[in-house]
Amino acid sequence: MSERLSKLTTQFQTEVVGARANDSAGQFPILDLIGNLRDEASKTGQPVLEKLCGEAWEKLVLIVESGHPFSADNISWLNDLLPRVQALAGEINGFPPPAPPAAPAAAVSTKAEASPHAEILAETPPLELNLMDDAELLREFINESREHLDNIEHGVLVLENEPQNSETLNTVFRAFHTFKGGAGFLNLISINRLAHVLESLLDQARQGKLVIDGAVIGLILRGRDVLKQFVDVIDGQLSGTTPLQPIIIPTAQLKREAQAVIDGKSSVAAPKEIPKIETATNAQAAAPTTESCGEHSNASQQSAVVKVDTGKLDGLLDLVGEMVIAQSLVSQHFANMTGLAPQFTRDVAQLNRITRELQRVSMSLRMIPIRGVFQKMSRVVRDLGVKQNKKVHFVTSGEDTELDRGVVDELNDPLLHMIRNSMDHGLETPEKRAASGKPEMGTLHLRAYHQGGNIVVEVEDDGAGLSRERILKKAIERGLATPSDVLSDEDVFKFIFAAGFSTAEKVTDLSGRGVGLDVVRRNIERLRGRVEIESKLGLGTKFKISLPLTLAIIDGFIVKVGEERYIIPTLSVRESFRPVAGMVSRIQNKAEVVNVRGRLIPLLRLGETFGQPASEITECIAVVVESGANVRCILVDALLHKQEVVIKNLNDMMVHKNRMLAGAAILGDGRVGLILDVSALVNLDATVPSGLN
Repeated sequence: MSERLSKLTTQFQTEVVGARANDSAGQFPILDLIGNLRDEASKTGQPVLEKLCGEAWEKLVLIVESGHPFSADNISWLNDLLPRVQALAGEINGFPPPAPPAAPAAAVSTKAEASPHAEILAETPPLELNLMDDAELLREFINESREHLDNIEHGVLVLENEPQNSETLNTVFRAFHTFKGGAGFLNLISINRLAHVLESLLDQARQGKLVIDGAVIGLILRGRDVLKQFVDVIDGQLSGTTPLQPIIIPTAQLKREAQAVIDGKSSVAAPKEIPKIETATNAQAAAPTTESCGEHSNASQQSAVVKVDTGKLDGLLDLVGEMVIAQSLVSQHFANMTGLAPQFTRDVAQLNRITRELQRVSMSLRMIPIRGVFQKMSRVVRDLGVKQNKKVHFVTSGEDTELDRGVVDELNDPLLHMIRNSMDHGLETPEKRAASGKPEMGTLHLRAYHQGGNIVVEVEDDGAGLSRERILKKAIERGLATPSDVLSDEDVFKFIFAAGFSTAEKVTDLSGRGVGLDVVRRNIERLRGRVEIESKLGLGTKFKISLPLTLAIIDGFIVKVGEERYIIPTLSVRESFRPVAGMVSRIQNKAEVVNVRGRLIPLLRLGETFGQPASEITECIAVVVESGANVRCILVDALLHKQEVVIKNLNDMMVHKNRMLAGAAILGDGRVGLILDVSALVNLDATVPSGLN
C-alpha cells in the first residue's frame, strides 16, 4: 500500500506542476488524485494525511461546483499543500519523498513565468520499466490503454465533422485523463506528460477557448499515435518479443506544438485546405460512450464481464470440439443399434441437444464485433484523404456484426489494402469528379452483415470503376488469358488479384507495384474465404469478401475418392455436375481440360493425384472450385453430403509431406477426412505426375 501511496504522491506532484504552468489545467485530474490519496491514507491507517487530503478535496469540489476553472488565484494554496503531502508520504514510506519542482511558489501568481512549463515540455529521460514489480499492472495498463486510444481516435474523427459535439469532446478528454492517470500511477513519465499536454489542449476546447479544426485534429491524432508507440513497445518488452532496454521516443517537439496552441502563441502547421472527411455509421455517427472510455461504468455491466486468458479459452474450445466429435460417434453407433429402451433413446437425444447448445455457446465466446477494424479504417481514410487532397464521405454499417476473433485479427491487412486501393485508384480528386458531373465529395462505404452461415464484408466506392479493356489487355500481355477466351466481367476483374498485376500508369507510395490485391487474395483464402468484384466504369467498384464465421469449424462438401473421404470448403465450390463423353479433351497430349459452357477449365483427377485407381470419367462427379482468378475442375468418385466439421491441424510432418492438405476432421462414422487446400490444388501444375507429394 505504501508503494501505491508514493506513486500517487508523485502523480499529484506532476498535476500540480501542470496546474501552475497553465491556468486552464483540468480540474478533474487533481480532484481525482486528492480523492485517491485520501482513500489510500484511510486504508493504510494514516489519519493525518487522510484529514489533510479530505480538506483539500472539499475545497476543490467547491471550486468545481462554482463553475470556475483552476486559475492562478484559486489554486495558489496547492503550493503549500504539495510539500506537506510529500513530507507525510515520505515519512510513511520510510524513504525520501519526490523532490519538489524547482519553480518558486511565486510562479503561480503569474502566467508569464513558465519554469514549470519547461519541466513538462522538456524531453523526458528514456523510459525504463520495472518488470519485476509492475508486470501485472503494466499488462492491465496495456489492455485498458488500447481501448482508450481506440476510443480517442474514433472520437476525434467524430469531432472533425462535429466540432461542437460537447459529449464527444468530454468523452475524449476523459479518455486522455484516465490514460494519463494510469501512466502516472506506474511512473511512466514520458507517457504521462504527453497525455497531460494533450488533455490540456482538449480542456481549452471544452472551455470554448480553442476551436477544433482539421489542424488541431491532426495534432491530437499525432499525439495519440506516439502514445500508441509507447504502449506497443511496452507490450513487446512484457511479452519478450522486444529487447528489455530503455524506451526512447521523442515527445518534446509535439508537446511544444500543443502548448503553443494552448497559449495562443501559434497555430498548427496545416495544408492550405483540409479536405472534408465525413464519417458516419448506418445510423448517425455515435461517439464512444463514457463507459467505453473507462471512467464511469455501470455496475451491472461490470459484474457481467470477466477477463479470461485467450489460451484458456482456446483450450476450452478444443475440448468442446472433442466432445462434439465424441457425440457424433455415439450417435452414429446408436443409429445402428436396435432393441434399446425408449428412455435410453430420449437420453441420447437430450445429450445431442445439450452438446449442440454447448458448441453454439462456446463458439460465441470467440465472437467479437468487427467495430474495432472499421474504426481503424476510418483513420486510414481520413489520413489518405488529407494526403491526396480528396473529399470523402466515409460510411460504415454493420459494425456490431460479430465474427471469430481470429478472423477479425486476420481481416485487418486485407481491408487496409482494399481501402488504400479504393482511395488511390477508385475515388477521384474533387476536380475530376466535378468535370465528370459527380459531387466533389466521393463516398466510400464499408459494411458487414451475415449471409447464411458466413460473414460478408463489402468495400464500395462511387469512383472511377474498373476498366475491363485495360485489365484484359494487361492479362493477355502477361499470358493470363488469350484473345480467344470468352470471359465474363467477373472473370476479367479477378485478374487484378494475380501476383504483380497492375494497370497503374505510375508507381506511388500507395500502390502501383501489383502487390496489394495479391496480398488480399492470399490472406482471404487462408481464412477459407473468397473475394468477388462488381464494377461499372465511371460509377464505382464493390469488393465483396465472404468469410466463415469461425476458424474452428468448416462447412464443407464430403467427397469420395476410392475408399478415402475428402472435404472441400463450401465457399470454394462454384458448381458440380456429372461430365458426359466429349466434354474432356487433352491439350498437347498433356493437360486435360473440361468444356464448361464454352470455357475450357483445367481438369484434376483427385484419385490419380493421391495415388488412387482411375475411374471412368462418366461415372465421376466434376466439382468446379475457384481460388482468386483461377478455377479448376476436380474429378471425384462421388459427392456424399454437406457437413460442418471440427478442424484438426495436421502436424508439421504431414504439412511438409503434402501441401494440398489444409487439415483433417473426424467424420460421423469415426473415419478421418482430409481437408483440401483449394488454393494449392487450383495452382497445381497440370503436368505433374500422379501421386505428387
